[in-house]
Order: sequence, then C-alpha cells, then structure tokens
Amino acid sequence: MQHVYRSRLSKAVQTFVDEVEAAAGLAIEVVEDAALNSGGPAGQGKLKVDIEASRVRLFTPTNGYFPHGGVRHEALHVHRLHVDGVPRLALAEDGDWDPDFERALVGVDNALEHLIIVPIELRYHPERKAHWEAVMARAWHEDLPAAPSALDRRIGACLHGCFLRHVLPDSPAMDAAIAFMEAHDLRAQAESFCDEAVSRLTNKLSVIQMFFDRFHEVSRTRAAVEYLNNRSGSQIRPIPV
Repeated sequence: MQHVYRSRLSKAVQTFVDEVEAAAGLAIEVVEDAALNSGGPAGQGKLKVDIEASRVRLFTPTNGYFPHGGVRHEALHVHRLHVDGVPRLALAEDGDWDPDFERALVGVDNALEHLIIVPIELRYHPERKAHWEAVMARAWHEDLPAAPSALDRRIGACLHGCFLRHVLPDSPAMDAAIAFMEAHDLRAQAESFCDEAVSRLTNKLSVIQMFFDRFHEVSRTRAAVEYLNNRSGSQIRPIPV
C-alpha cells in the first residue's frame, strides 16, 4: 500500500495490511474514485476492493473517507482469497457472459464471506457496528421489500437473516427482519439455512454447495468456483454436486 494511504491508518491496521501483503505476495494499490464519495449506508463514502490473481486494488473516495475498520475489512477479503485459499463464486468458463448473473453471484459470495469477516472486523473495530447496523436497516426496510422476484426475496432473507443472527443478534433491525420473513413465510427456511451455513463455515466450498442445493433455481452449471494465487494464477472449477 502506498505510504500516503498507509500512514493514515492506525499502527495495528498498518501491521495487518503489511502481513497480508507479505503473505499474498501482492501490494494493495489504493486508487481514488470520486464515484464512491456518496456511497455506503450513510452516504459518506464507501470502499471497494478488486481482487485478482496478480493484482489487488482498493478503491477509496476522494472525500477523505478511509476508515481503519473498513480498510481492515477489505484486507480480510484479500487474506481469505490469497492467504487462506478459499474459493469465490464466479461464472463458469464455458458459459455465456451474463453481467446480471455475475453481479448476483458476487453479492451471494460477499454475504457468505461476511459471516466470517465481519465478526473479526468488529472484534478489532467495535465502532464499525454502526456501519453494519445501517447496512442491515437498509436491507430489511428498503432492499428486500423491493426485491424483484420471490427467489430474490428467499435468497436475501436467508443471507441477511443469517448475518443478523450470527453477527448482530441484538440488532434493532431484528424486529423488521422477523416481520418481513413471517409476512412472506420465510422465517423457518431462513433459520434452517443459517443453522446449516454456520455449521459449515470452516469449509467455504461446502457452504457454496449447500447454497446451490437450497436454491436449485440458481443454475449450478452456469456458476463455478475460482481459486486465486499470485504464482499459479486463477483456477476455475465446477461446483461439486
């Protein structure tokens, strides 16, 4: 990470970023992007990380938004992929390019990763709880009620419901979540999904398999898992049945 950005971080986050870069064999390049200035649940900006086999770029607003906990969060994503070697969801190599389906896979993968990453983030940065509370409030009051299909509602309720139960069990958003799930007869399904997902968290591939077993309407053959490594590159593999 460039010195001008690294120097803005706490010593603890500087050390963690250094450790991730050394273990991954890649520098985290910070790139400013004014399009991120009004992002995030509070509209004050957001960070976005782009992780590939041979390059990692951390996009940050131009308005000064560069929170220690947010940077740790994005570095944890890098650690998971490049150091822990966990797979991420991707499009199948032999399928037609479908940007909407690809975005949906990225969203599912992020939600699954957050079950691991956010508890670590909050352990070091409890002030970040307000950020995640705002994310959940928006999810249950705005995003899920506007879901374009019953499948999107089911997937969203399972993923966000599991995040609430596993990461923010005392969240003010819990009442809205329960009301939404009960209104759409999704509470039992969401609780069952969470039980199984949490029981498999140490094995990302197993969690991915479970997701496609639960949501058979999502084409397993159009999706794949991708493993990243700075030395061996990107490896795309089918999702096991």
